[in-house]
Amino acid sequence: MTIFEDLLVVQQFDTTLDQLRHRLATLPERAARDAAHARVEQATAALEEISERLRAIRAVQKEAEDHAALLEDKAAAANASLYDGSVTAHKELEAVQEEISSLTSRQAHFEDEALEQMELAEPVEEELAAARAELEAAIEASAAADTALAEAITVLEAEIAVVETDRSSSVEAVPTELLVTYDSLRAGLGVAVARLAGARCEGCHLEIPSAQLEAVRRAPADEVVNCPECGRILVR
Repeated sequence: MTIFEDLLVVQQFDTTLDQLRHRLATLPERAARDAAHARVEQATAALEEISERLRAIRAVQKEAEDHAALLEDKAAAANASLYDGSVTAHKELEAVQEEISSLTSRQAHFEDEALEQMELAEPVEEELAAARAELEAAIEASAAADTALAEAITVLEAEIAVVETDRSSSVEAVPTELLVTYDSLRAGLGVAVARLAGARCEGCHLEIPSAQLEAVRRAPADEVVNCPECGRILVR
């Protein structure tokens, strides 16, 4: 086997590594993981938004209940004054009774408002329960996606490690100067070495003109010959 055949083997390993690394970067499990994480973020945001709406409703409800309770206490105190002898004048009694009526009416208003807020809260609580369930499901799915991605990465990284080891063994048979030329070409072409099949370069798949082909064939076996069409190193 010539050094160019050895170099072609290195190229085959590099091509395989390029493919494996591309697969590693574009694993479908990676996209699935990203989608699962996005679902968690969306579910979290939805839960926070519903929770905030419920907190606002409950705050209004509590404020109404507090007002109702305060008015109830005032009405009870006023009512007690009717019977404890502290109010005896007729006009004062009428004033207290009017105050009790006003307090009771305002109390009823706040109690109705509190009831309305309770009714508003019921469907929101159902939304909140559904949002919590969705978040739990999203977190579970996200964990599963993380595991699937980690497993897929492990498998591919193991394959890459094997190919890298095999490539290292093959590189030992290639002169350093030739490897430098090869690496330089690979940086621009991706595939830097191609076999010459008849008059056709298997790198660019173009026929080499007869005059140039003759020069390629007459070149010494250990001389680096490049395809005149694409510049790749030819394995003759």
